[in-house]
Amino acid sequence: MSRVSWRDARLVVVDVETTGLDPRADQVISFGAVPIVGGRACPGQAVYGLVRPNRAVPVESIRIHGIRPHDLRDAPQPPEAFAALADAMRGNQLVAHAAWVERSFLAAPLRGLGIRLPRRLLDTAQLWRLLCIERDRGDPGFCQLGEIAAALGLPAHRPHHALGDALTTAQVFLALATHLERHGRTTVATLRSADRLVRTFRMFHPRGLG
Repeated sequence: MSRVSWRDARLVVVDVETTGLDPRADQVISFGAVPIVGGRACPGQAVYGLVRPNRAVPVESIRIHGIRPHDLRDAPQPPEAFAALADAMRGNQLVAHAAWVERSFLAAPLRGLGIRLPRRLLDTAQLWRLLCIERDRGDPGFCQLGEIAAALGLPAHRPHHALGDALTTAQVFLALATHLERHGRTTVATLRSADRLVRTFRMFHPRGLG
């Protein structure tokens, strides 16, 4: 699967909102998933869900995503809460922005539902860095999703909402993958290797300059 063209691969873009950024202490409270089929995003087949945590949601977290305790009161808890996401991901390659977040928070609950995440995911944050390097602009470092969308002339759909960010990420991925095709990055494997290629560039250009 990883050596197939990204246009022919089965992909699904996933975003999560959490109570914080520490996978050991924080929890997923919402997720969104948008399939990409035949090189096109399919928002009509998107999946969205809330997850009821077993501890209070910090005020700082609520300020970011706007999900309040009463929004989660009737939401299912794991593993039931992740069943729809597992179905959406089954047999598909996962795409995410800053994919370490999704991998860190979803690996355990999805493993219990028969989904094993690969070590490397398709990460739009790394793909953007790789594209800048390929264009001889140097490495810009980590960039927020909205910043990349704006640079590509794309809209940002409901920032910090899991489904809105998943749709934005899907559009960003399609744009980045299309641009990277011109630099010979045509397969899932070559796109997955973006983080390794960025690290190699940084070894020889520690200041990020081309």
